[in-house]
Amino acid sequence: MAKDARTEFFYCIDGKPYRLEPGKDGITEQVITVLRDSYHAEDLNDRYANRHSDAQFESARATHAAKGDAMATDPVEALADSSMSPEHVLFTEDPPPSLMDRMHEILPHLLPQQRELFWKLCEGRQIVDIAREEGTTDNAIRSRRKKLFERIRKLYAEAYGTDEAFV
Repeated sequence: MAKDARTEFFYCIDGKPYRLEPGKDGITEQVITVLRDSYHAEDLNDRYANRHSDAQFESARATHAAKGDAMATDPVEALADSSMSPEHVLFTEDPPPSLMDRMHEILPHLLPQQRELFWKLCEGRQIVDIAREEGTTDNAIRSRRKKLFERIRKLYAEAYGTDEAFV
């Protein structure tokens, strides 16, 4: 800013503007900058005030203002069935075992080499990387993977009566 260009700022109190000049009545450039920044922030707040409003809340507030306390009810009364405690509803039966739980029961029945290949595949390792590490071809690993999945399907069907989890 040029030296001759003095900063002027008008501060409004009760609608009446007061001119503030740096160096007069203890007003500094910093005071004017702070005041200008605060006005700018207020303008931004006013500009975006309705942007974050909740339409559903505004509608409910308008309805409440129109009808008064006629809508005031206990939200617990609106529950479908309040005769049982949540603990009773949630924990009466053990949840059915997940596929992961069932797989952990099947894994001990695999051969050690199959288990090792299974975990390598679960880690997301590529077939060519596994083959390179084991000093074999990727076709050999594909064949072992096919036999592994066939054995898992067979063990799953024996244990749980179906292999539809693997279809």
